[in-house]
Amino acid sequence: MRAIAACPIGLEKVLANDLAHLGFHDVGRSAGRVLFNVSEQSLAEDLAKANIGLRTADRVLLVVGEFKAFDFDGFYQGVSSISWERFCTKETKVIIERARIRNCVLHSQVTIQSMAQKSIYASLMKQFHIRTMPETGDILEVRIYGDNNWWQIVVDTSGEALSRRGYRRLTHMAPLKETIAASMLFLAGWSRARPLIDPFCGSGTIAIEAALYACNVAPGMRRRFAFESFSGIDNNKIEDVRIAFRKQARKDVRTDIRASDIDEDALALARKNATLAGISEFIRFVKIDARQIEPFGSRGVLLANPPYGQRMGSADKARSLYEELGPIIERFLEAGWECGFLSSISSFGDTVGIGPTSVREIVSGQEKIYFNWFSGTEGLKT
Repeated sequence: MRAIAACPIGLEKVLANDLAHLGFHDVGRSAGRVLFNVSEQSLAEDLAKANIGLRTADRVLLVVGEFKAFDFDGFYQGVSSISWERFCTKETKVIIERARIRNCVLHSQVTIQSMAQKSIYASLMKQFHIRTMPETGDILEVRIYGDNNWWQIVVDTSGEALSRRGYRRLTHMAPLKETIAASMLFLAGWSRARPLIDPFCGSGTIAIEAALYACNVAPGMRRRFAFESFSGIDNNKIEDVRIAFRKQARKDVRTDIRASDIDEDALALARKNATLAGISEFIRFVKIDARQIEPFGSRGVLLANPPYGQRMGSADKARSLYEELGPIIERFLEAGWECGFLSSISSFGDTVGIGPTSVREIVSGQEKIYFNWFSGTEGLKT
Protein backbone atom coordinates (compact mmCIF):
# COMPACT_ATOMS: atom_id res chain seq x y z
CA MET A 1 0.00 0.00 0.00
CA ARG A 2 1.03 3.59 -0.47
CA ALA A 3 1.19 6.21 2.25
CA ILE A 4 1.72 9.94 2.13
CA ALA A 5 3.80 11.93 4.60
CA ALA A 6 2.76 15.59 4.55
CA CYS A 7 5.05 18.51 5.36
CA PRO A 8 5.38 22.26 4.74
CA ILE A 9 6.15 23.04 1.11
CA GLY A 10 9.91 23.34 0.68
CA LEU A 11 10.81 20.60 3.17
CA GLU A 12 10.07 17.54 1.02
CA LYS A 13 13.73 16.47 0.73
CA VAL A 14 14.21 16.80 4.48
CA LEU A 15 11.16 14.60 5.04
CA ALA A 16 12.36 12.04 2.48
CA ASN A 17 15.62 11.72 4.44
CA ASP A 18 13.65 11.40 7.66
CA LEU A 19 11.65 8.54 6.11
CA ALA A 20 14.83 6.86 4.88
CA HIS A 21 16.24 6.95 8.41
CA LEU A 22 13.25 4.85 9.51
CA GLY A 23 13.71 2.41 6.64
CA PHE A 24 11.10 3.84 4.26
CA HIS A 25 11.93 4.96 0.73
CA ASP A 26 10.05 7.69 -1.06
CA VAL A 27 8.42 6.63 -4.32
CA GLY A 28 7.35 10.10 -5.39
CA ARG A 29 7.20 13.71 -4.26
CA SER A 30 4.95 16.68 -4.89
CA ALA A 31 4.47 20.00 -3.11
CA GLY A 32 4.20 19.24 0.59
CA ARG A 33 3.88 15.47 0.08
CA VAL A 34 6.25 12.50 0.03
CA LEU A 35 4.86 9.13 -1.02
CA PHE A 36 6.24 5.91 0.45
CA ASN A 37 5.27 2.25 0.55
CA VAL A 38 3.91 0.42 3.59
CA SER A 39 3.29 -3.31 3.84
CA GLU A 40 -0.31 -4.51 3.96
CA GLN A 41 0.85 -7.51 6.01
CA SER A 42 2.56 -5.30 8.62
CA LEU A 43 0.37 -2.22 8.33
CA ALA A 44 0.09 -1.67 12.10
CA GLU A 45 3.87 -1.74 12.52
CA ASP A 46 4.57 0.51 9.54
CA LEU A 47 1.99 3.11 10.48
CA ALA A 48 3.25 3.07 14.07
CA LYS A 49 6.85 3.45 12.95
CA ALA A 50 6.00 6.41 10.71
CA ASN A 51 3.71 8.23 13.12
CA ILE A 52 5.87 7.71 16.20
CA GLY A 53 9.27 8.14 14.57
CA LEU A 54 8.97 10.90 11.96
CA ARG A 55 10.33 14.21 13.22
CA THR A 56 9.52 16.40 10.21
CA ALA A 57 6.11 15.18 8.98
CA ASP A 58 2.90 17.04 9.80
CA ARG A 59 0.81 13.90 9.38
CA VAL A 60 0.71 10.47 7.72
CA LEU A 61 -2.08 9.58 5.28
CA LEU A 62 -2.90 6.14 3.89
CA VAL A 63 -4.04 5.70 0.29
CA VAL A 64 -7.01 3.32 0.46
CA GLY A 65 -8.32 3.57 -3.10
CA GLU A 66 -7.61 5.01 -6.55
CA PHE A 67 -9.81 4.94 -9.64
CA LYS A 68 -10.90 6.78 -12.78
CA ALA A 69 -14.34 8.38 -12.75
CA PHE A 70 -16.02 10.77 -15.18
CA ASP A 71 -19.51 10.84 -13.65
CA PHE A 72 -21.14 10.63 -10.24
CA ASP A 73 -22.18 7.00 -10.65
CA GLY A 74 -18.58 5.99 -11.37
CA PHE A 75 -17.30 8.06 -8.45
CA TYR A 76 -19.90 6.57 -6.08
CA GLN A 77 -19.00 3.01 -7.13
CA GLY A 78 -15.30 3.73 -6.87
CA VAL A 79 -15.63 4.89 -3.27
CA SER A 80 -17.97 2.01 -2.45
CA SER A 81 -15.47 -0.57 -3.77
CA ILE A 82 -13.03 0.25 -0.95
CA SER A 83 -13.05 -2.13 2.02
CA TRP A 84 -14.14 0.45 4.59
CA GLU A 85 -14.74 -2.20 7.23
CA ARG A 86 -10.94 -2.46 7.56
CA PHE A 87 -10.91 1.00 9.07
CA CYS A 88 -14.37 1.42 10.60
CA THR A 89 -16.58 -0.16 13.22
CA LYS A 90 -20.37 0.10 13.40
CA GLU A 91 -19.99 3.26 15.51
CA THR A 92 -17.35 5.10 13.44
CA LYS A 93 -18.14 8.66 12.41
CA VAL A 94 -16.79 9.38 8.93
CA ILE A 95 -15.85 12.95 8.07
CA ILE A 96 -14.81 13.92 4.54
CA GLU A 97 -12.25 16.43 5.75
CA ARG A 98 -11.46 17.91 2.35
CA ALA A 99 -11.75 17.43 -1.40
CA ARG A 100 -9.18 18.97 -3.71
CA ILE A 101 -10.13 18.79 -7.37
CA ARG A 102 -8.09 19.76 -10.42
CA ASN A 103 -9.08 19.39 -14.10
CA CYS A 104 -11.92 16.94 -13.44
CA VAL A 105 -15.33 16.68 -15.05
CA LEU A 106 -16.76 16.48 -11.54
CA HIS A 107 -15.75 19.72 -9.90
CA SER A 108 -18.22 20.48 -7.11
CA GLN A 109 -16.35 19.91 -3.85
CA VAL A 110 -19.50 19.96 -1.73
CA THR A 111 -21.23 17.38 -3.93
CA ILE A 112 -18.14 15.15 -4.02
CA GLN A 113 -17.82 15.25 -0.23
CA SER A 114 -21.50 14.50 0.31
CA MET A 115 -21.53 11.65 -2.22
CA ALA A 116 -18.37 10.10 -0.78
CA GLN A 117 -19.83 10.02 2.72
CA LYS A 118 -23.09 8.50 1.47
CA SER A 119 -21.16 5.85 -0.42
CA ILE A 120 -19.00 4.96 2.58
CA TYR A 121 -21.97 4.73 4.95
CA ALA A 122 -23.97 2.63 2.46
CA SER A 123 -21.05 0.23 2.15
CA LEU A 124 -20.62 -0.03 5.92
CA MET A 125 -24.34 -0.49 6.62
CA LYS A 126 -24.45 -3.32 4.09
CA GLN A 127 -21.34 -4.91 5.60
CA PHE A 128 -22.60 -4.65 9.20
CA HIS A 129 -26.27 -5.39 8.37
CA ILE A 130 -27.57 -2.21 9.94
CA ARG A 131 -29.93 0.50 8.66
CA THR A 132 -28.27 3.60 10.13
CA MET A 133 -24.81 4.59 11.30
CA PRO A 134 -25.02 5.86 14.90
CA GLU A 135 -21.79 7.92 14.51
CA THR A 136 -21.04 7.57 18.22
CA GLY A 137 -17.53 6.14 17.92
CA ASP A 138 -14.10 7.33 16.82
CA ILE A 139 -13.75 9.70 13.88
CA LEU A 140 -12.29 8.58 10.56
CA GLU A 141 -11.10 11.55 8.51
CA VAL A 142 -11.09 11.01 4.75
CA ARG A 143 -9.49 13.22 2.11
CA ILE A 144 -10.24 13.15 -1.60
CA TYR A 145 -7.87 14.26 -4.33
CA GLY A 146 -9.09 14.47 -7.93
CA ASP A 147 -6.64 15.15 -10.77
CA ASN A 148 -7.63 14.80 -14.44
CA ASN A 149 -10.50 12.46 -13.49
CA TRP A 150 -8.17 10.21 -11.48
CA TRP A 151 -9.41 10.00 -7.91
CA GLN A 152 -7.30 9.20 -4.89
CA ILE A 153 -9.03 8.40 -1.59
CA VAL A 154 -6.91 8.64 1.56
CA VAL A 155 -7.53 8.33 5.29
CA ASP A 156 -5.74 10.23 8.00
CA THR A 157 -3.76 7.93 10.29
CA SER A 158 -2.36 10.60 12.62
CA GLY A 159 -5.35 12.39 14.12
CA GLU A 160 -3.88 15.53 15.63
CA ALA A 161 -0.98 16.95 13.62
CA LEU A 162 2.31 15.20 14.36
CA SER A 163 3.74 18.52 15.50
CA ARG A 164 1.62 18.01 18.62
CA ARG A 165 4.25 15.92 20.37
CA GLY A 166 2.52 16.10 23.72
CA TYR A 167 5.26 17.90 25.64
CA ARG A 168 4.43 21.51 24.78
CA ARG A 169 1.37 22.18 26.88
CA LEU A 170 2.58 25.70 27.53
CA THR A 171 3.39 28.23 24.80
CA HIS A 172 4.68 31.78 24.60
CA MET A 173 3.38 33.91 21.71
CA ALA A 174 3.10 32.37 18.20
CA PRO A 175 5.26 29.30 18.93
CA LEU A 176 7.34 27.57 16.29
CA LYS A 177 5.95 24.24 15.07
CA GLU A 178 7.95 21.32 16.38
CA THR A 179 8.24 19.75 12.93
CA ILE A 180 9.77 22.93 11.48
CA ALA A 181 12.18 23.14 14.42
CA ALA A 182 13.28 19.56 13.73
CA SER A 183 13.64 20.39 10.03
CA MET A 184 15.95 23.27 10.93
CA LEU A 185 18.24 20.83 12.74
CA PHE A 186 18.43 18.61 9.66
CA LEU A 187 18.93 21.54 7.28
CA ALA A 188 21.82 22.63 9.49
CA GLY A 189 23.36 19.17 9.47
CA TRP A 190 23.49 19.29 13.26
CA SER A 191 24.63 16.35 15.38
CA ARG A 192 24.94 16.05 19.15
CA ALA A 193 28.74 16.33 18.89
CA ARG A 194 28.35 20.01 17.98
CA PRO A 195 27.36 22.78 20.41
CA LEU A 196 23.96 24.35 19.73
CA ILE A 197 22.39 27.59 20.90
CA ASP A 198 19.02 29.27 20.33
CA PRO A 199 19.20 32.90 21.53
CA PHE A 200 15.43 33.51 21.06
CA CYS A 201 14.20 30.28 22.59
CA GLY A 202 10.62 31.30 23.44
CA SER A 203 8.85 28.07 24.46
CA GLY A 204 12.10 26.15 23.92
CA THR A 205 11.02 24.21 20.83
CA ILE A 206 14.34 24.19 18.91
CA ALA A 207 16.38 23.18 21.96
CA ILE A 208 13.87 20.51 23.02
CA GLU A 209 13.74 18.99 19.53
CA ALA A 210 17.55 18.99 19.50
CA ALA A 211 17.69 17.19 22.83
CA LEU A 212 15.13 14.59 21.71
CA TYR A 213 17.18 14.01 18.57
CA ALA A 214 20.45 13.84 20.52
CA CYS A 215 18.97 11.23 22.86
CA ASN A 216 17.32 9.33 20.00
CA VAL A 217 13.92 9.76 21.62
CA ALA A 218 11.13 9.21 19.09
CA PRO A 219 8.97 12.36 18.95
CA GLY A 220 5.62 10.56 19.03
CA MET A 221 6.23 8.44 22.12
CA ARG A 222 3.98 10.54 24.36
CA ARG A 223 0.77 10.49 22.29
CA ARG A 224 -1.81 8.37 20.48
CA PHE A 225 -2.85 8.31 16.85
CA ALA A 226 -6.04 7.94 14.81
CA PHE A 227 -5.02 4.65 13.16
CA GLU A 228 -5.00 2.93 16.57
CA SER A 229 -8.81 2.86 16.39
CA PHE A 230 -8.94 1.25 12.92
CA SER A 231 -10.93 -1.98 13.17
CA GLY A 232 -8.31 -4.09 11.42
CA ILE A 233 -5.32 -2.91 13.48
CA ASP A 234 -3.59 -5.13 16.04
CA ASN A 235 -2.75 -2.82 18.95
CA ASN A 236 -0.30 -5.34 20.40
CA LYS A 237 1.90 -4.80 17.34
CA ILE A 238 1.73 -1.05 17.86
CA GLU A 239 2.90 -1.52 21.43
CA ASP A 240 5.78 -3.68 20.16
CA VAL A 241 6.90 -0.73 18.01
CA ARG A 242 6.68 1.62 21.00
CA ILE A 243 8.81 -0.75 23.04
CA ALA A 244 11.40 -0.92 20.25
CA PHE A 245 11.59 2.88 20.08
CA ARG A 246 11.84 3.06 23.86
CA LYS A 247 14.83 0.71 23.82
CA GLN A 248 16.61 2.90 21.24
CA ALA A 249 16.41 6.01 23.44
CA ARG A 250 19.63 6.97 25.23
CA LYS A 251 20.38 9.07 28.28
CA ASP A 252 24.13 8.42 28.36
CA VAL A 253 24.95 10.97 25.65
CA ARG A 254 27.09 14.07 25.96
CA THR A 255 25.85 17.18 24.21
CA ASP A 256 25.95 20.94 24.76
CA ILE A 257 22.56 22.52 24.00
CA ARG A 258 21.80 26.01 25.24
CA ALA A 259 18.65 28.09 25.05
CA SER A 260 18.40 31.73 26.04
CA ASP A 261 15.85 34.51 26.02
CA ILE A 262 15.53 37.96 27.52
CA ASP A 263 12.02 37.13 28.74
CA GLU A 264 11.94 35.32 32.09
CA ASP A 265 8.35 34.16 31.53
CA ALA A 266 9.37 32.53 28.24
CA LEU A 267 12.27 30.76 29.93
CA ALA A 268 10.00 29.47 32.70
CA LEU A 269 7.68 27.95 30.08
CA ALA A 270 10.61 26.50 28.15
CA ARG A 271 11.98 24.82 31.28
CA LYS A 272 8.57 23.29 32.05
CA ASN A 273 8.21 22.02 28.49
CA ALA A 274 11.68 20.47 28.60
CA THR A 275 10.71 18.72 31.82
CA LEU A 276 7.49 17.42 30.24
CA ALA A 277 9.57 16.12 27.32
CA GLY A 278 11.80 14.26 29.78
CA ILE A 279 15.08 15.80 28.54
CA SER A 280 15.52 18.91 30.72
CA GLU A 281 18.94 17.79 31.95
CA PHE A 282 20.34 18.12 28.42
CA ILE A 283 19.48 21.81 27.96
CA ARG A 284 21.04 24.81 29.69
CA PHE A 285 18.58 27.70 29.92
CA VAL A 286 19.95 31.21 30.44
CA LYS A 287 18.37 34.65 30.66
CA ILE A 288 20.38 36.98 28.44
CA ASP A 289 19.94 39.58 25.75
CA ALA A 290 20.69 37.93 22.38
CA ARG A 291 23.02 40.81 21.52
CA GLN A 292 25.31 39.75 24.37
CA ILE A 293 25.71 36.06 23.60
CA GLU A 294 29.15 34.74 22.72
CA PRO A 295 30.31 31.60 20.89
CA PHE A 296 31.45 28.66 23.03
CA GLY A 297 33.17 25.45 22.04
CA SER A 298 34.00 24.97 18.38
CA ARG A 299 32.13 24.28 15.13
CA GLY A 300 28.83 25.02 16.82
CA VAL A 301 25.45 25.86 15.30
CA LEU A 302 23.25 28.83 16.16
CA LEU A 303 19.60 28.30 15.20
CA ALA A 304 16.93 30.87 15.86
CA ASN A 305 13.41 31.96 15.13
CA PRO A 306 13.59 35.68 15.96
CA PRO A 307 10.29 37.39 16.84
CA TYR A 308 8.52 38.72 13.78
CA GLY A 309 5.11 39.79 12.49
CA GLN A 310 2.40 39.12 15.04
CA ARG A 311 4.97 38.27 17.71
CA MET A 312 6.58 41.71 17.40
CA GLY A 313 3.36 43.58 16.71
CA SER A 314 4.52 45.03 13.40
CA ALA A 315 6.77 44.32 10.43
CA ASP A 316 8.75 47.49 11.21
CA LYS A 317 9.66 46.21 14.67
CA ALA A 318 10.71 42.90 13.15
CA ARG A 319 12.98 44.66 10.64
CA SER A 320 14.49 46.76 13.44
CA LEU A 321 15.36 43.56 15.28
CA TYR A 322 16.79 41.96 12.14
CA GLU A 323 19.11 44.93 11.70
CA GLU A 324 20.59 44.23 15.14
CA LEU A 325 21.38 40.60 14.29
CA GLY A 326 24.29 41.39 11.96
CA PRO A 327 26.96 41.72 14.68
CA ILE A 328 25.75 38.49 16.33
CA ILE A 329 26.01 36.52 13.09
CA GLU A 330 29.39 38.03 12.29
CA ARG A 331 30.74 37.18 15.74
CA PHE A 332 29.68 33.54 15.49
CA LEU A 333 30.83 33.06 11.88
CA GLU A 334 34.27 34.44 12.72
CA ALA A 335 34.46 31.89 15.57
CA GLY A 336 33.88 29.05 13.10
CA TRP A 337 30.19 28.56 13.84
CA GLU A 338 27.32 28.25 11.38
CA CYS A 339 24.00 30.07 11.79
CA GLY A 340 20.44 29.46 10.66
CA PHE A 341 17.63 32.00 11.05
CA LEU A 342 13.95 31.81 10.18
CA SER A 343 12.61 35.10 8.86
CA SER A 344 9.37 36.52 7.56
CA ILE A 345 11.11 38.27 4.65
CA SER A 346 13.21 36.93 1.78
CA SER A 347 15.58 39.92 2.04
CA PHE A 348 16.76 38.94 5.52
CA GLY A 349 20.41 38.94 4.38
CA ASP A 350 20.14 42.49 3.07
CA THR A 351 18.56 43.63 6.33
CA VAL A 352 21.24 42.09 8.56
CA GLY A 353 23.99 43.17 6.18
CA ILE A 354 25.44 39.69 5.60
CA GLY A 355 24.81 37.54 2.55
CA PRO A 356 23.43 34.10 3.48
CA THR A 357 24.98 30.99 1.96
CA SER A 358 21.48 29.82 1.04
CA VAL A 359 17.84 30.78 1.51
CA ARG A 360 15.04 28.20 1.56
CA GLU A 361 11.41 29.23 1.18
CA ILE A 362 9.01 27.29 3.41
CA VAL A 363 5.22 27.48 3.11
CA SER A 364 3.42 26.31 6.24
CA GLY A 365 -0.33 26.70 5.97
CA GLN A 366 -0.97 30.29 4.93
CA GLU A 367 2.40 31.48 6.18
CA LYS A 368 5.53 31.90 4.05
CA ILE A 369 8.83 31.91 5.93
CA TYR A 370 12.50 31.68 4.96
CA PHE A 371 15.36 29.64 6.38
CA ASN A 372 18.53 31.70 6.01
CA TRP A 373 21.76 29.67 6.32
CA PHE A 374 25.11 31.31 7.03
CA SER A 375 28.33 29.30 6.73
CA GLY A 376 31.89 30.57 6.44
CA THR A 377 33.09 34.15 6.36
CA GLU A 378 32.77 34.94 2.63
CA GLY A 379 29.55 36.89 3.11
CA LEU A 380 31.02 39.16 5.79
CA LYS A 381 31.86 42.77 5.11
CA THR A 382 35.53 43.44 4.53
